[in-house]
Amino acid sequence: MPGHTHISPGGNRYKRVAAHTTTPTGDTSPKIVVAQFKTFWKTLREWTDADIDEYHRTVEQLARQIQTETYWDRKGTTRANRFTCEDFALRILIQFSALRGLPIKLTTGVRSYRNVEIYGESEHHRYDSTMYGYADMVSLTFGAPDIQRTGSNTTRLQTPESILPGDMLVQANDRAGIGHHVQLVTRVSPSSISIMQGNSSGAIVRPLTTIMRIIGRNRADPQNASYAGMRVEEGRYTLSTSGWDYRNNTTGAEAQDFLRQFQLYRWNFAEFNR
Repeated sequence: MPGHTHISPGGNRYKRVAAHTTTPTGDTSPKIVVAQFKTFWKTLREWTDADIDEYHRTVEQLARQIQTETYWDRKGTTRANRFTCEDFALRILIQFSALRGLPIKLTTGVRSYRNVEIYGESEHHRYDSTMYGYADMVSLTFGAPDIQRTGSNTTRLQTPESILPGDMLVQANDRAGIGHHVQLVTRVSPSSISIMQGNSSGAIVRPLTTIMRIIGRNRADPQNASYAGMRVEEGRYTLSTSGWDYRNNTTGAEAQDFLRQFQLYRWNFAEFNR
């Protein structure tokens, strides 16, 4: 059956997940209809300009908190957070939104994911009803090219001068416009752009990733022991006569005019309200 979304007079969206044939009856009394939801966090209000300004203003503090925090895994071992590049950008947005009761809708090539959904998607039972469960669920199918989904996930920025903290740099111009790496902007000035980024260990290209999934080692799954995420790195672009030169402050790697390889994006906060 083709998908169908119903929008109520109040603006709420509901997905019809099944059709059923009913038996006619003369009983016209009101009936109770129960809908079960998967709620990762409750939506308390919509995004406003003040929320967006707060996101840009506080993103560096949140990014550093997530970079340094530790947690206990299921075996009781203390672990440090690890992320692939796009997963780090996702986690910042998700944690900011969840702590304030703000809605999120993120779209991949598989489907759109909301913080409150009608229960029934095949993966719902595998994830905790928390912001961490939502982040893990989305990360499984969300890649760098999904940040390039303008009109749904993001809006495109045209110049480095328009960049704000919380915006994203997507490395794509060196691969025919297809995104393959993401950096999160944390601080800007007229002559410098500071970033933080997740990264990936080892090769994460097909057919290797397909083979690894078949044998149960999914490098895109944060809940899998083979997850490719690494500790968060820091870097900085500096404006020079050659362009925006880059230095990775964690590894020491440098590249002249490196920003030329990147496209610039901002989360489409207004779309999250729809």
